[in-house]
Amino acid sequence: MQKSRISGKLWRFCRMRLDLFWRGMLDECSESRRRTAQGVLAAAFFSTLGVGAFTFAMSLSAGSSGLSSYWLGLAFSGYFLARLVLAPLAGYCADFIGPMPMLLTATGLGAAVPLLQFFFPATETLGVIQISLGFCSGIVKPVSMSLLGDCVPDERRGRLFGAYNTFLYAALVTGPLVGGLAVNLQGGIQSLILFCPGVGMGLAFLAFLRASTSSPVSSMRKDKAKGGPPWRDMSFLSLLLAVLGRTTGASVVITFLPRLINERFGLDGMLAGLLFALPNIMIIVGMPVTSRWADVRDKSGLTFLGMGICAACLFAFGQPVSVWSFAGLAALMGFGSALSLPASMSLASEMGPAKGSVMGVFLGASNLGFVLGPALSGLAVRNGGMADAFELVALFSGLCLLPTFLVMSRRLYAE
Repeated sequence: MQKSRISGKLWRFCRMRLDLFWRGMLDECSESRRRTAQGVLAAAFFSTLGVGAFTFAMSLSAGSSGLSSYWLGLAFSGYFLARLVLAPLAGYCADFIGPMPMLLTATGLGAAVPLLQFFFPATETLGVIQISLGFCSGIVKPVSMSLLGDCVPDERRGRLFGAYNTFLYAALVTGPLVGGLAVNLQGGIQSLILFCPGVGMGLAFLAFLRASTSSPVSSMRKDKAKGGPPWRDMSFLSLLLAVLGRTTGASVVITFLPRLINERFGLDGMLAGLLFALPNIMIIVGMPVTSRWADVRDKSGLTFLGMGICAACLFAFGQPVSVWSFAGLAALMGFGSALSLPASMSLASEMGPAKGSVMGVFLGASNLGFVLGPALSGLAVRNGGMADAFELVALFSGLCLLPTFLVMSRRLYAE
């Protein structure tokens, strides 16, 4: 009897936790908004998985495929530049013509773009495909995120953005595995890897098509007052600067952390990959809890705390620590990202009625960090060493958090 009572309590606790993250977050939504949210989550996973698989395979097989380092770098720079430019423009357009037409167009084109390789079979075409996918992603991500802000009430928005990030990072972890498997099966960039972004974008198109059949969001959006992003709001500007600092640090982790792991600990292959993927794994594990906090705690405080933890861990990467301490720092950095991601996205979605414009500018600042980070860290490596790159970018990320700290201090003083 006692065992039965304990197991019953345990089951109710587990079910409550699951309800907080998955089932409960859409309970108060209409059927149409529930479909919209489900479509965005599915599209985030499939589109990111397909593009991530292709990007990883192209980088991995560039030498064997005859793709020069110059053209490879140009393709990646064009990809991030396209996302940087299109994010705010797509957000503005979504507020006026509606999000669904833009999402269906972008994912439809993304599904068709890989076919270029079959009509123009050249190594340079791979770079054109990569840049074109950057244009499609630059539209899909800000517009779909602006849709999420309208799907649920304010008190459940953090959990929904937590679910969004969980799907996104699950795809970021799975994409390189799929791309590597495709390369191993066909010995390079062949038809199998070209199908990955096409199928991913095609499934995202179907998810948006299902949502658009009953979604009133696109028509309602046109009736709202369009004030644009609140440029005079110090809270909004400080959030943009904080996000810029976070993604600048994230870009350095993506660019130089594998090399740092290899140089400092002599690790490569599976162990190095596991250590590199540890922050993303911790984001996925921690998101069910931290996204709930984003709904019941101060979003600015969580954003500041999470990004501050990431900056501190980034600085510590530059110090001479053991491999186990390094792994602990990587896990802590993932937890810091899990704290700040749903809180900062939820905070951005509350910055006015023109959610497309706000999310476009928000992601524009995020993409600017990915462009600025490698240049800043590369300069530090050239004039110092690998550790200097992590320390410099960590200090830059910390300075970007100062306006958020001042806004929080002023609000506490007023209260």
